[in-house]
Amino acid sequence: MAFAHSQGGSDPPAQRTRKWITGRIVKETGQKWELKEFHAVPDPNWAESVFWGTTPFAVIPYRHGVEVERMAWDQVQKGLDAAKKAGVRPGPESLPDYVYAYTASIRKRLEGRGITLLGYVRSIISGKANFRCSNGHEWRTTPKLVGDGQGCPECGVGERDPDEIRQKIKAGVICLLTHPDKPGFVNIGLDFGTLQEVFTKRPWGDWEIRRYRNVEEAALAESLIWELLGKPLPHDRKPIKKDLSVAEDAFRKLFYAMQEEIALAEKAKEAVQKTG
Repeated sequence: MAFAHSQGGSDPPAQRTRKWITGRIVKETGQKWELKEFHAVPDPNWAESVFWGTTPFAVIPYRHGVEVERMAWDQVQKGLDAAKKAGVRPGPESLPDYVYAYTASIRKRLEGRGITLLGYVRSIISGKANFRCSNGHEWRTTPKLVGDGQGCPECGVGERDPDEIRQKIKAGVICLLTHPDKPGFVNIGLDFGTLQEVFTKRPWGDWEIRRYRNVEEAALAESLIWELLGKPLPHDRKPIKKDLSVAEDAFRKLFYAMQEEIALAEKAKEAVQKTG
């Protein structure tokens, strides 16, 4: 949608705008054109995108200013109808659950270290994120490095031993357990520490680890896995009779269920911050 300012003249503003657009088309194409229709829209750029999106020409890049294409009128009308109903451009789509989960994990590991995460974490291992220390230094690096204890590269603020961080956030291991003498039964084991430490302690006696997952939200993980197994807490956490394939499928779903729950909590925090 174009706008123009005219000095004097008796034409109403809308008509002067139409004349200005018509004159511009003539100037840029070398041909005389008539403005057939004029529609006021709240978001001209979005309306234009929607219009071209209904045509075979939508994939042509870098459209600017006046676009000229040979089109059948029914195709033009289809585009106009869509543009008039387009409204304003939708806001950005919500971030995936895993982004909220990764971001929450890194923020938890930064608590009390004088380091602030700037923005979101889209990949803990392969991606990069921005950080700022309490002395104002900013840098960009792989989130896992900072999450595991790396401090500010300029002043060292926030540097911690990885074991210290794991103990502080109460990182643990949740396991799907089976027993060689109890076919058809499964149990869930939860312990804090690394997988190697859990193997060494053998807190579940003769029960063997069939599947495991490292977790930082231990209580949430335990609650969700029992729910996925069809026996929500609270109960005595005794072994249950369950087909192993069903139990393994529930354990695979645990990862995504945790991301969804963490994302819901993080979105709620953001909503409170925006309204506060």
